[in-house]
Amino acid sequence: MVEPLPEHMHFEASNRQYIVLGAVSALLVILLTAMRLLDQEPAYDANVWLTVFFAIVTLIAASAALFKRSWLKLDRDGFQSSELKALGKIAWSDVSEFRPYRQRVRGVPETRQVAFELTSEKQRVLGRLSGLLYKGTVRLTEHYQMKGPELAELMNRFRARAIVDKGARA
Repeated sequence: MVEPLPEHMHFEASNRQYIVLGAVSALLVILLTAMRLLDQEPAYDANVWLTVFFAIVTLIAASAALFKRSWLKLDRDGFQSSELKALGKIAWSDVSEFRPYRQRVRGVPETRQVAFELTSEKQRVLGRLSGLLYKGTVRLTEHYQMKGPELAELMNRFRARAIVDKGARA
C-alpha cells in the first residue's frame, strides 16, 4: 500500500560535490607546496601558479559548500525549485508527467536527472526566455538526497493528486 502524500515536502540538495572538490584541491595545494620546499627545480614558477590556482579552487568550493543550498518544494498547488527561480511556482497542471532522465556525454560520467515538459504557453515562453528549455524539456539537475526515479515517482503522485482534486472541484 502506498503511503498518503503529505500537504507539502521540502528537499535540500547535498553539497557533497563541493566538499570533495575543496578537499582534493586543498590536498593538491599541500602537495605542491611540499614539492616546492623539498626540491628547487626550474619548474618552480609553474608550481607556484598551480598552487595559487588550486588555492582559489579550494576557496570557491568551500564557499559553495557553505553558502549554496539548492532546494525543491512540493505542495498541493505545484512546485518550486531554486534551479527554476525564473519560472516561479509551477502548477502541477502546467507540466507533463515527470520521468527519469540520464544525460550521457562521452568521456564524462552520466548524470541522472528528472525531466518534464511545460504544457502552459506562458510557462513555455518564460522557460525559453530564461534559457531553461533544452529541446522542449526542463530538467532538475540537483540531487535532492533521493534517486531520480524515486523523485520522479513522488512528483508524479503530487501531480496526479492535484489533477484529481482539480477535477473534483470542477
